[in-house]
Amino acid sequence: MGRLLRLAVAFAVAWAAWHAGWAAWNQFRFSSDVDEIAKFGPEQDERAVRGAVLEAAAKYGLPVEERAVRIRRQDAPAHLYIDVDYTVPIEVLPRVTYPWTFATHAHGWFVPGGRAPVK
Repeated sequence: MGRLLRLAVAFAVAWAAWHAGWAAWNQFRFSSDVDEIAKFGPEQDERAVRGAVLEAAAKYGLPVEERAVRIRRQDAPAHLYIDVDYTVPIEVLPRVTYPWTFATHAHGWFVPGGRAPVK
């Protein structure tokens, strides 16, 4: 009976680790994409930046809603800040979920006229 209990506990830990690890891995990849969007998006309008963020979230199957994407500019258009919050239900045991909230913050900036001339 003790062996069966240890096996059940090991299964539960492996199950939770797999699902939490997968959610964390998707968050890492999404955050990396949002960083790239922030770096190369200061010259774009807000709608294009928001669309790119939502497209990146859809690529990883993340439940990001349009209102959860906050875009802020400072010294327009030099600095672009993107903040995204979303909650993923993590299945810690079969049919038992835990809501895990993720937050992504990205900053991009550029110097107007600082690009190399196109020949």
